[in-house]
Amino acid sequence: MRLSALLYFYGRRLRTRPVQELLAGLGITIGVALVFAVQVANNSITDASSQIARGIAGTASLQLRSRDAGGFDGHLIDRVRRLPGIVTSAPILDQNATLVGPSGKRVAVYLAGAAPSLLALEGSITQNIALHNLSNSGIILPSATAKALGLPSTILQAVSGPSSRTSLQVRGVQTPVRIMAVLGPEAIGPLSGAMAVLAPLGLVQRITGLHGRVTRILVTTRPGQERSVRRELTVLAGGHLDVESANQDVKLLKRAVTPNSEATGFFALVSAIVGLLLAFNAMLLTVPERRRTLTDLRIQGARPAQLVKMLLFQALCLGVLASLAGLLVGDLLARGLFHATPSYLTAAFPLGTQTVIGLRPVAISFVGGVTAACLAAASPLLDLRHGHAVDAVYQDGGEPGQALSGRTHVWLGVAGGTLVLATSGLLVFWSSAVVIATIGLALAALLMIPLCFRLLMGLAETIAIRMPGMNMLLVALRALRATTLRSLALAATGAIAVFGSVVAEGSHQDLLHGLYRDYSQYVATADVWIVNNNDYLGTQSFSVNGLPARVAAVDGVASVRSYQGGFLDFEDRRIWVIARTATAPEMIPQSQLEEGSLALATARLRTGGWIVVSQQIAKAHHIRPGGTLVLPTPTGAVPYRVAATTTNLGWSSGAIILNAKDYSRAWATTAPSALEVSIRPGTGILAVRRAIERVLGPGVALKVQTSGERAAQADALARQGLGRMSQISLLLMIAAALAMAAAMGAAIWQRRATLASLRIQSFTPRQLRSILLYESALVLATGCLTGAIAGIYGHLLSDRFLRLTTGFPAPFRLGGLQAVGITSVIVITALTVLIVPGYVASKAPPRLALQE
Repeated sequence: MRLSALLYFYGRRLRTRPVQELLAGLGITIGVALVFAVQVANNSITDASSQIARGIAGTASLQLRSRDAGGFDGHLIDRVRRLPGIVTSAPILDQNATLVGPSGKRVAVYLAGAAPSLLALEGSITQNIALHNLSNSGIILPSATAKALGLPSTILQAVSGPSSRTSLQVRGVQTPVRIMAVLGPEAIGPLSGAMAVLAPLGLVQRITGLHGRVTRILVTTRPGQERSVRRELTVLAGGHLDVESANQDVKLLKRAVTPNSEATGFFALVSAIVGLLLAFNAMLLTVPERRRTLTDLRIQGARPAQLVKMLLFQALCLGVLASLAGLLVGDLLARGLFHATPSYLTAAFPLGTQTVIGLRPVAISFVGGVTAACLAAASPLLDLRHGHAVDAVYQDGGEPGQALSGRTHVWLGVAGGTLVLATSGLLVFWSSAVVIATIGLALAALLMIPLCFRLLMGLAETIAIRMPGMNMLLVALRALRATTLRSLALAATGAIAVFGSVVAEGSHQDLLHGLYRDYSQYVATADVWIVNNNDYLGTQSFSVNGLPARVAAVDGVASVRSYQGGFLDFEDRRIWVIARTATAPEMIPQSQLEEGSLALATARLRTGGWIVVSQQIAKAHHIRPGGTLVLPTPTGAVPYRVAATTTNLGWSSGAIILNAKDYSRAWATTAPSALEVSIRPGTGILAVRRAIERVLGPGVALKVQTSGERAAQADALARQGLGRMSQISLLLMIAAALAMAAAMGAAIWQRRATLASLRIQSFTPRQLRSILLYESALVLATGCLTGAIAGIYGHLLSDRFLRLTTGFPAPFRLGGLQAVGITSVIVITALTVLIVPGYVASKAPPRLALQE
């Protein structure tokens, strides 16, 4: 069959059945858009940060870095430069800080201080930063940081140009500084989109109080000597520093974002499955007409090979057009709705904010969409199988191409039940096969639709026979049986819509609930917290200077405890370290315990020498409670016994809890990263908080928060971090409801001729609307009930996936009311949209039946 003939047949189809093609394309577009947008959004976090790391490191391939934020003696660089095989080296001191704008607005930033030798690394970003020309009080801001502060984002022509006053809050101290330049993408490339502050090394050392110290030294080696230089640096480190590749932060960031990426990727996969099945169900609406077309062409002498070519060509055209539309919509979603970078990661990583589109997401999404279209259009090819009568479609009961035998209903139901049992059994032997099980469950729900529909039809018929005044229900049942395949396609659309929405929103809410409960217990050990601004994890230390004693003297304060914490790079993870004093009310958040005894683990932590680790860290090192884990601390490798395991405590890379004395000894510091304040019973917590704020005095950049305020701050970050899941869930629900309504509306519009024939038989428009209402209710009831039941089970599987794969706390809660709510939204939306086509179709003129 020539291309011209293929184009003719497809053009004719678009003219005669545009709504069906639009619905099928809509399902594919939804799936492609969500999968593409999520891939781009997830990859952009690490891709943009990788561009920044390469742009700064330049030719450097190795780095010598500190194991804590306190850094190490900067004079070590002289010994590094004397090592054979090293061409250039550059010291850097980086810290988490808060930038305060002229209007008082605060922004969390990554503060990096570098020496002029950084320019010798020839990084694409640093080439336009003249660090040696900056004064000791001048800083450079990327344009995104300036915009966040509400400052003009225009690029200053020179670093000696106009300046603006601002302040930096770091390690508990606020220092006024001058903004010497605001640089955009034409000057510093991807770094312009980061929340960062660049400054001379001496300035950062002064405002942080880390005089003469650095946190890393970047090193460029001679060709072929990287391995020998690594060995020399390892000897120089003496077990107290880490020797890593120059892009180690990017590797650690990839590990940190993996749980979030896997979770949102799973949601996107569910959405893609829903989109594919919506497309498949939309295709089912056209199957009877396609089967009749194929039969007519075969009767006219067309060969099966020609018909296969025609159907595949139509599917390819639909798939290509819908996939291109999906890529366009996905690009808009990735740059707009999904663009926000998870704020919780800024506590440990410098992040870029650019949207980076790679070839792989484009290829995966496009090929997947085209393949989905081909699969969805393939069912009419079954009529071409050997031994099948050419005109079999006209020998079925009801409308041609619509029949489905009772035996087929039963066998499909048995196949669906078997698939549910098989996927459940698969999880017993292969616990990580949750994605496969979820796909199997969605397919099982589709297979169960015919049997559920048949049973509901039988129940409705019994009711109609036994109750007077239900004649219109009997007519509706007769119409549904005459259009069985179309009715099943509509019911299946509703089932998949509800299934995907219940799974996505149920798991999203469980994950949020788990994070809320985790952090509420974490901060409940104190009534009032004293921490650095924007330090919701308590990882930035500060100098106390007698502050605990002054706070303890405040009226109403019962006790003041030091809290210590930070981040530790442990192999390929940046781990959150929590250190509490032995007198803390609780050492471990109760709801987060995975393995071990809470009472025994708490007693061991208070004694010392024991730690509690996240389950994912324990699994990675093949240890269980009672085993030993060696941590690379700033004072060297220290072995600890594992008392219990927990979830990741809301930090994607995992966490470690230990005794404050063990932490002070291994990290060689007594500086707290927070102060926990307990107040006396009956004392007003807000009054105590205000009194503590007065005690802090001027120049102290610390924040006083009640435990409730601190929990609310963390909850907001959790919602922001999981915002993409919420957006996917909402988009999926909206798309599913509209697809359901559009499919049913198209089906009603197709039946205008049938309704017109009923007008000839003296049926009034009001009676026809009653028939349509009964039909819609039966179809929606079948699909939505099946989808809701399957969705609750899928919700359980999704929670299991989140716990096993991401380590996040996601306690399953039976979301019966939530499933009812989601189902109600979809049903009400569908019925609301159906009002117009139902009303118009019920007034179809009788002559329309004669025209058909």
